[in-house]
Amino acid sequence: MSVLDRPRDATAPLPPGQPAGRGRRRLRLWVAAVLVLILGGWLLSPYAVRVAPPEVALDADAGLMVEGYGPAGTFALDYRFGEQVLVTVPVANDSPVPLRVESVELVEPAYPLMEPVPDGAVVEPFTLLPGQSGEVDLSFEFTNCRYYHERANNAYEQVRVSGSVLGRPVTRTVDLAVPLVVHSQVILNCPDRTLVRGDDRRL
Repeated sequence: MSVLDRPRDATAPLPPGQPAGRGRRRLRLWVAAVLVLILGGWLLSPYAVRVAPPEVALDADAGLMVEGYGPAGTFALDYRFGEQVLVTVPVANDSPVPLRVESVELVEPAYPLMEPVPDGAVVEPFTLLPGQSGEVDLSFEFTNCRYYHERANNAYEQVRVSGSVLGRPVTRTVDLAVPLVVHSQVILNCPDRTLVRGDDRRL
């Protein structure tokens, strides 16, 4: 009787090596682990977003840099009622993930002394790879001085950046490297202020 003619024993152990069933189970475990890592990375990606503190740029005649007023100084804007000022905000992606920037805005108080110009506050979305930076131009109009006495001011210390990372929405509020301040005006420099006290109440 040859080896080929011998009847097979169903209970005989398999030849040395990895059983087929165990290999398939290992493959499934590896696939599941990879999927969990991908899903976890996607869920946690917004927490990885970091935006560097921006130092805004303004025209030379927009105001005055006041050294020593605050840790990094303060830029005092020259209030000119009804006129506009352009504020250029750099956005630097300090994240290990790409960041799609969809809006950038200064954090403002209610009835701010300068309001965003509607057409000048629209940001064309753009994507920043890790380590990349871009700029956003924002236009503001000086207004609302009627609601403030001449010793008041508005401080702009933060910028809010909104967008998405890997399709998930994300918003970061970042301190400005150098804050901005806008001082209110005396009545002679505020055309919309009246001498009637009740006219200037905030509704």
